[in-house]
Amino acid sequence: MPSKTTGEHALAIVKAGLAAVPVVGGSISSLVGDYVPTHTQNAIEQAVENLAERLRTLEQQNRVDPDAVNRDEFAELFKSCYLTIVRTHQDEKLRASAALIANLFLKDDDPEKLPYTEADHFVRCVEQLSIGAISVIDQAVELAKLDRHWRDGSQSVRIEFRSLADRSEETDRHLLMGLVGELNGCNLLHIRSLPSVTTEGDDYGNYPIEVTPLGVRFVDRLLRT
Repeated sequence: MPSKTTGEHALAIVKAGLAAVPVVGGSISSLVGDYVPTHTQNAIEQAVENLAERLRTLEQQNRVDPDAVNRDEFAELFKSCYLTIVRTHQDEKLRASAALIANLFLKDDDPEKLPYTEADHFVRCVEQLSIGAISVIDQAVELAKLDRHWRDGSQSVRIEFRSLADRSEETDRHLLMGLVGELNGCNLLHIRSLPSVTTEGDDYGNYPIEVTPLGVRFVDRLLRT
């Protein structure tokens, strides 16, 4: 009989502890034991499907060069992406992880190939950012591309907080600013100096926010592939 993995041992301990809780313990223990492994397997399968589809598309475009892959960088990036995959069921994170792995296989002269240091940073972003923050950067880049100052994404574009709030009416404004703060920490968005006069009765409404070139690449290369 095959021995249990460390993860399986941990789940068994959690199940045993929860099962001892009166009334709800059994139900929660069942969720941990039955649903969590299935959830993880489903996420892995979806990520693999995303990766295969992305690689097929790139291969058809004659953009793939397996010999260009640095094996050490591939191993490092793959392990980081895998940790994200087994921790989430969010489609955006699964697609972003697959896109990062596929990016390593692009030919060296492909204009969309990310430098390893940038890809490694994006792995941390995908892992650390909440799903709400990922949705916000997607919306912010879309707003930036509608701005008259938009060029090619190589320069930061200023938007106002209220523009994001108008696109996220169901999100509390204080939470929305928290999501913007997450993105500011990764420099996907940049919160500029606070306005000297704030708009009364319009929480954070005229706060200036910049969509950075890094944020544009994060969306275009990982979320919209």
